[in-house]
Amino acid sequence: MKKVLTIRNYVNTMPALGAMIRQVVESGKDVIVEFKEHKAKRSTAQNRLMWMWNQVIADHLREYLGQENSSQDVHEVLVRKKFGVRVLEVGAEEPIIVRKRTRKLTTKEFSEYLEWLDMYCAEYLQLILPRPEELYMLAIYGEGESCVLN
Repeated sequence: MKKVLTIRNYVNTMPALGAMIRQVVESGKDVIVEFKEHKAKRSTAQNRLMWMWNQVIADHLREYLGQENSSQDVHEVLVRKKFGVRVLEVGAEEPIIVRKRTRKLTTKEFSEYLEWLDMYCAEYLQLILPRPEELYMLAIYGEGESCVLN
């Protein structure tokens, strides 16, 4: 079991956590207790906003530049533009070029990517991306803190 302790929940969570550890130890089992910083992965709201924006960008490129790109095409190009690429080589196989995976970004990194995307579109594509208020606020400023992960 994993517990995410926050400033909001640690007082109530610590006794339960101690009781669980005590129960395992008293049963004669060895236990590993590990502490590490919790870095939340991108949120559902962030993902929804990104794909909505990718479609808006694809539509804009079609309408104003005559370019037929899917939202996936737009995603590939813009993620590569923001994060760059790496070349992977394995033995004698032909090298391949890979980009960063947005699904591995933390919520903070993803917010920064969305803010960059918004500014990039305004500056280089003359496109003001829509900001549906609730979705935008959740994507950029967060959905609140988790307290338990299973």
